[in-house]
Amino acid sequence: MNRFSGIRRNAAKSRKIRLGLWLPALCVLLWTAGCATARTAPDETGAVAAHTGPWTLTELTDELGGPDPIEGFNRAMFSVTDFVMVWIADPVGRVYTTILPRPVIEHFDNVCKNLEFPAHAFSSLGRAEWKGAWDETARFLLNTTVGIAGIFDPAAHWFDIYPTDSDFGLMFCDWGIGPGCTFMLPLVPMVNVRDTVGYLFDTAFDLKTYIPYAGYATALNRMTIAERDYSKLRAGSSDPYKSYREMMLARRELQRRMWFYRAKNAAAEQRRKLEKESVPVEEPHVDAPAPRPAWVTAGWKQIPGYRPQSPVLDTMRVARFNAQNDDDPWYMRLSFLNGDFSRQCEDGELELAPDTPPLHYGFWAAPEPEKDQKGEPVPLPEKLAILIPGIGGNYFGMTSTALAELLHLHGYAVLSLDSPFAWQFMVATGNRRLPGFLPDDAAEIRAVLPGILGNLKKDGLIRDPQIVMLGYSMGALETLKISELEEKDNTLNIKRYLAINPPVELSNAIDRADALAQTGSGWSSAEAIDQLSDVAGKGLSVLSRTAPPYDPAAGGEPGFDYRLPVSQEQAEYVAALYFKTCLRHLLLLAHKERTLPQFQNEYRWGKRNALYHEIDKIGFREYAEEFLAPEYPDIPLAELYRQSGMRSFAESLKRNPEVRVIQSFDDFLLTEEDRKWLDATFGKRLTWFDHGAHLGNLYTLPVQQQIIADLELPAE
Repeated sequence: MNRFSGIRRNAAKSRKIRLGLWLPALCVLLWTAGCATARTAPDETGAVAAHTGPWTLTELTDELGGPDPIEGFNRAMFSVTDFVMVWIADPVGRVYTTILPRPVIEHFDNVCKNLEFPAHAFSSLGRAEWKGAWDETARFLLNTTVGIAGIFDPAAHWFDIYPTDSDFGLMFCDWGIGPGCTFMLPLVPMVNVRDTVGYLFDTAFDLKTYIPYAGYATALNRMTIAERDYSKLRAGSSDPYKSYREMMLARRELQRRMWFYRAKNAAAEQRRKLEKESVPVEEPHVDAPAPRPAWVTAGWKQIPGYRPQSPVLDTMRVARFNAQNDDDPWYMRLSFLNGDFSRQCEDGELELAPDTPPLHYGFWAAPEPEKDQKGEPVPLPEKLAILIPGIGGNYFGMTSTALAELLHLHGYAVLSLDSPFAWQFMVATGNRRLPGFLPDDAAEIRAVLPGILGNLKKDGLIRDPQIVMLGYSMGALETLKISELEEKDNTLNIKRYLAINPPVELSNAIDRADALAQTGSGWSSAEAIDQLSDVAGKGLSVLSRTAPPYDPAAGGEPGFDYRLPVSQEQAEYVAALYFKTCLRHLLLLAHKERTLPQFQNEYRWGKRNALYHEIDKIGFREYAEEFLAPEYPDIPLAELYRQSGMRSFAESLKRNPEVRVIQSFDDFLLTEEDRKWLDATFGKRLTWFDHGAHLGNLYTLPVQQQIIADLELPAE
């Protein structure tokens, strides 16, 4: 026992010596490398160029975090972090989270945060955040005593006293010290010189530093908590380093602004105000019915109480559509006992070529059939739904997972694919061409399906199911094109096709997307960061709570507002950012594999930032005409556009009785001419909804019920 105590004392002493040696040196580094406060990079003469046009994501990243002159070093350091997360934290975490249930892991994290009180309190004082310093002190006293050493958080739950998440890096920032350059170290959650130095001060003021082995236990615990978000980032990004840097800088900016701390305090103040005042109960809001145009012959349905904001804002409400059973309260995502719907997905692979990565897909087996009074399973027809996501979407994306759960609840096995416009699909098919030409995109989906279905049959996951296909947005247009190809040569035996919010003409959709991308052209860098930070904070708040389906008959969930708390300008900017990010992934990997002549900067492993500045400025019209058109030198540009629209195969759509379409009348990707054409082409096979814009009504029960009804096949 005495020997062990000696080891602990020596370990604590060693930590103190290391901190004493490192802190002075890093202070010098902070003041020499981090003092630059000019955010816009100077040119060769030293003058700072005025920014023109809309702000790209790479430009904003450099504004927030400084330049990245040692990108190769930073990528190497990030590779170490990535290796630890994938090959150590993941397997160890699976055992750890299976042994310890989620409440234990989360309460242990509460204890760890409680021990970080000195850094939060002293840095708040250094920032002149007097209320924040008081709140951190009160939290420590309350949670240490009433909360039993910080296991529980009565300060927040009972007294509305919330954490500031302040640290020394943020204090240095408030003192006017610039970020310096991007600087990463393995497993250090900071991405620039200033914050890395601040992290050393945080460690020195962290009580866990002086408790033997507490740091290792905290690291393991927090890696298991962070694994879910990290694995999603890694799976969805063609360049995890770039995405990680952007994510961490956005997180730091929200911390600097104390965004969540201030939002929680404002919400608590509003609650107290309502409790003191006599506030009349608000009557459920009922919209005036949207009039059905006289020329509409298709089905027309209303969503009472939808409360539309604007077509773009309503489109963003697709974030309200999420899987309901995807946040197990008892076991973390890594645990073998986790019951999340997304964890029930069988991740499959299809080898398309020996020298390319496999094509990945997701499969959810049909639910177990109910049993009769004798305990025998009730025989039901085997049903398989093939799901194609929108532009750049993945089989594991939020909207695809939510649709898969909806279908699964109604007895379907679900096969979910990546979009042909996703970088994963392009790489798996050999990078032979850039996506965007509808006939080839649809043909490639159709070409991979026999192999995937063969794998599922070989593995005993399906036998001879009735197959239906549905897609949303761009995936809906591809679904309709596949219906035409299958009409000519039936190879898949698909019984029903459902298109949800398909664009009629890609040329028109391109114009709308490029118009959105001009949002913020007049912003200064400070205004751009203000807008993006605000919408990021609000977006994370929206995504932190699972929205229940909206039932108009019940008036919706009490106290739940499905509208999004963002401005029109913010919604337009974020929508454009998503579209441009899809292009970024494709162009980066295409340039890596076959050097696109349109770019001045070459692809280099350790120096990509200049290339990203080029890529991020590419719009969809430029992509179509300068990048995609050269892939088809024998087809005139006008013909490329024509064949990528729905009107090019109108006759097939008119006569195919197995095609169904669900469309919002106020979808901003449609023109008035498009609406009339859809109505005349599909007739009763089309269902209009009065509100919802582009996919922004998927969270409502009327739309979900219509999806299931349209896929229902007649009894054989």
